[in-house]
Amino acid sequence: MKIGVAIDGSQNALRAVEHALKTAGLYRESELKMIYVVDFNTANDERMSKEDTETIRQRVTQPAMELARQAHSNTELVIFEGDPAQKIVQFADSTLLDHLIIGSRGLNAVQEMMLGSVSHKVIKEAKCPVTVIK
Repeated sequence: MKIGVAIDGSQNALRAVEHALKTAGLYRESELKMIYVVDFNTANDERMSKEDTETIRQRVTQPAMELARQAHSNTELVIFEGDPAQKIVQFADSTLLDHLIIGSRGLNAVQEMMLGSVSHKVIKEAKCPVTVIK
């Protein structure tokens, strides 16, 4: 079973990773794909600039990858740059994921008011089943 989980460094994303690891553990030969999309256009963190992409990647992905290491999960990290919803859906569809897991809200302040715009778009557009974790 191929399971995708979107990460962005938020607490909801880490909860999504925990759920994805539990789900992957239910299947004998599961593959977990962690999907991180760097979106410089809407970043509200002053440190987010193209000059320190590696620093950003480490800060965001390291906690999620550590959870996967502790669970001894067959995990691959994939990184894209661009519109998060669009890149997540494109990857899910092209990789033929069986299941996609995403946090209900990310780090964007606007998303704190309602179901995150990224998760909402992913739910509408993805061809595979999507679980939203809050």
